Amino acid sequence: MKKLEIATGFAQYKILLAILGVLTSLLSFEVFKWNKERHEKYIAQKEQSCQQSIEDASNNVLSNRFLKANYYAGLMQQKSKYKLKQPGINTKFQTDRNYILMYSQPASLIPSNPRYEGKLFETLSKPTDKKPPAPVIVTGKKLLGNKVEVVSACSPASFTVSLENLYEINQPIDITPYLPPFSSF
Repeated sequence: MKKLEIATGFAQYKILLAILGVLTSLLSFEVFKWNKERHEKYIAQKEQSCQQSIEDASNNVLSNRFLKANYYAGLMQQKSKYKLKQPGINTKFQTDRNYILMYSQPASLIPSNPRYEGKLFETLSKPTDKKPPAPVIVTGKKLLGNKVEVVSACSPASFTVSLENLYEINQPIDITPYLPPFSSF
């Protein structure tokens, strides 16, 4: 009789452990799904903020005649003829201020390691073939000689860039009037 009670108790214990194992695995699967959804949402937000940063920089470049000329000179692999405001070169560098990161030669826009997951970030971390990458808004953190540590919405960690590739968002305004060719005035 005593052996039967021990066997029954042991069987109940095994059943209880099996039920707990199933519940634990179901719970861990739900937690995994929840974490995955949260991570995907986080990456989508980062992609959106990165695209917005690139779009804002492009709008700033295209709306300023001098920045646009400098950008197109880089696309044509020529030297720009305009002297632009560049922090640390001809203007004072200020920390926690937004600047435009604009390359004049083929390069990767963000470092390859570390970077966020996703096709956009993978593309931005690869060097471009023949033309410079699109400009992006970055925030300057600290001056390191002829380089600057910057933070971007496109990268999870700060990275360093050359002062030659950093431009003030607000450039001087050209007030020379446009005169059509062969005008008499």
